[in-house]
Amino acid sequence: METIILTLDKIVTSMPQFGIAFLLLLLGKVFYDRTTSYQFNDELTTKDNPAFGVCLAGYLIGLSLAMSGALFGTGWSLKENLLTVLVGGLAALLLMRLSVFINDKLILYKFSIDKEMIQDRNLGTGFVVAGSCLATGFMLNGVLTGESSSFLLGIRDIAVYFVFGQLVLVVGGLVFQAITKYDLYKIIEQDNNIPAGISFGGFLTALGIIVRASLAGATSNFAEELTIMVIISAVGLSLLVIARVIADKVFLPASPLSKEVAVDKNSAAGAIAAACFICIAVLLSSAIRPNEMVYESTVEESVMEIPIENEQVTIGKAVKGEK
Repeated sequence: METIILTLDKIVTSMPQFGIAFLLLLLGKVFYDRTTSYQFNDELTTKDNPAFGVCLAGYLIGLSLAMSGALFGTGWSLKENLLTVLVGGLAALLLMRLSVFINDKLILYKFSIDKEMIQDRNLGTGFVVAGSCLATGFMLNGVLTGESSSFLLGIRDIAVYFVFGQLVLVVGGLVFQAITKYDLYKIIEQDNNIPAGISFGGFLTALGIIVRASLAGATSNFAEELTIMVIISAVGLSLLVIARVIADKVFLPASPLSKEVAVDKNSAAGAIAAACFICIAVLLSSAIRPNEMVYESTVEESVMEIPIENEQVTIGKAVKGEK
């Protein structure tokens, strides 16, 4: 009975934070709609545009992932909790929208994503943008679980880690093009190649999962945090390259992956490649757990120093406080 009461109490006391996060999600949809040259309702219902539908789905899920980072470790007063969720959620909303612009200019830089999705209804482009949004959502999720000593430093830290996270995505896009045997941008733009978009979108999502692991609980110590991020991202990129080989040689041994994607437009091949990327990313991020790796020597000391009256403080935050 006590477990039931405590669980219900936790749910009830969490509803205000959930409510603000949900309202911010709706606001994010409106903000995205108002900052484009086209109307969401027309694309989703009147025109039945599948490319935009996939893009918007990825954006909303990515925004939810990002805002969930602001819900991490809440346990102070209701006012502080609501302020944390509000500020973190607004930051996530703005940066998620900015990430779509960065995708257009720096990742799919050889053509306009708006033109491809809206005019050409290019589903391959839609999957790439969705993958980029999911990747950014994972990254921001990690950043927003971090610790800063003041409000202004927190805003600065979020901005800095966002920039470096987007840089990793841009570099990842170049790496993906280098390991494919076809012109990625040409077949997505001119051929509306759906499998290529699925594969590339899965690659970006996987990279976001890896970067999220490296940024989770990050503090204002840029030298150390960015070093961790660079090392883990480099290792992750190397393993994602291996994942493509695995998809090619193990799951599709009868025909080269490049041929199945670029020539035959085999959506199953694109899905398998994307799944391999994401599987490797999930396993790597779970195995490394960089914060535990770096701070494991301080865990016991930090736990011992937590006073009885502050039992609600999470171990992760206590360790970060000692950094």
